[in-house]
Amino acid sequence: MKRSFLFILPAIVAFVALTAAAIQTAETCDQNALKAKAKAALDPFKYDSGKVTRIYYRKKAQVKEIEVPVFVGEKYRFVFNSEAVTRDVTITVYNKDKDSKNRKALFTMKALDGNRVQTFDPDGARMHFFVDYDIPATNDSLPPADCLVMMLGYK
Repeated sequence: MKRSFLFILPAIVAFVALTAAAIQTAETCDQNALKAKAKAALDPFKYDSGKVTRIYYRKKAQVKEIEVPVFVGEKYRFVFNSEAVTRDVTITVYNKDKDSKNRKALFTMKALDGNRVQTFDPDGARMHFFVDYDIPATNDSLPPADCLVMMLGYK
């Protein structure tokens, strides 16, 4: 009996820790409210697509890249809502992916600086944009995950 309890105890501890982390993340990330604020900032553009990205913090810095395909000849607006971010994540929109040479930053914002809901209206015809989230390394005890909302609209 003691042996089986010793095998079950770590599983119980892990389950409780993961459940507590999920509850804490859900409290800081009200996706519906974050999306509603982002959608309001799209005006007068029409909603095209949106993405909620979970940001998981690690001991090592990371970069998450999202490719955003668009139609040439349309006008677009990006909206970023970082109200549920607790660390200094940097959001940058590029013209090329992270492996390309000569890529240019078209827009940059720090998640914790100033206005937490920001818009970017790119000019010029492109077929793709690349959104990078630079996630800092951390060893602290803040929530293990945050979320960021990106929304895209067109005219």
